[in-house]
Amino acid sequence: MALMSRLVSASEQGRLQGANASVTGIANLFGPALFTQTFAVAISGGRDMYLSGAPFLLAALLIAAASALAWFATRARA
Repeated sequence: MALMSRLVSASEQGRLQGANASVTGIANLFGPALFTQTFAVAISGGRDMYLSGAPFLLAALLIAAASALAWFATRARA
């Protein structure tokens, strides 16, 4: 939040906090279902190999994507 709040003016702080709360709410709504379904598909029958760690791999991919986005958004402008 600190990285984002320094990029907007003082008059836009409320909008930023509202947008952040909205994104958090959406993530809290869809996150559990996404990881539960990922686990269910990974351990479903009829496969030669079970990947019970698939939700953790998905989480690692999401963190990597978020890190790349944060780096892109906070890098110095030329």
